[in-house]
Amino acid sequence: MKKIYIKKIKENKGFTTSDIIISVIMIMIFVGIITTLFYNFYLTTSAKNRNAIATNCIIDVIEQTKAMKYDEATQESVETLIDSLEADKTIPEGYTVTAQLQKYNETENNTDKKDLIKILKVTVKYTVGEKTEKIEISTLLTK
Repeated sequence: MKKIYIKKIKENKGFTTSDIIISVIMIMIFVGIITTLFYNFYLTTSAKNRNAIATNCIIDVIEQTKAMKYDEATQESVETLIDSLEADKTIPEGYTVTAQLQKYNETENNTDKKDLIKILKVTVKYTVGEKTEKIEISTLLTK
């Protein structure tokens, strides 16, 4: 009978120090990348949400100003409208809404025109992080 010798294979009885160090480094890189992605996603989403709210504030002011009669739409009435929208929380805190209403025939080079058009420019300022953002929309009011 022939004896067969089987070569003894090295047994794995645990992790080496280099295995642990490499796996910890890989986990740290992975967690860092994922955290950065989530943070950037959060910033982008909150900036878009704030922008949408600001746009809605402008639309509210424009629609309610256009609902007024032409002669009733004055700078004072628009400012009163903005104050009432802020009071009933239609314009949330953190948003500064201003409006400028000007007759077209009072603008430069148009003084000879009839009083048929008013220019309404609504501006909203708000902050996203440490930056101040501003949205401006202009529209015309006609008789």
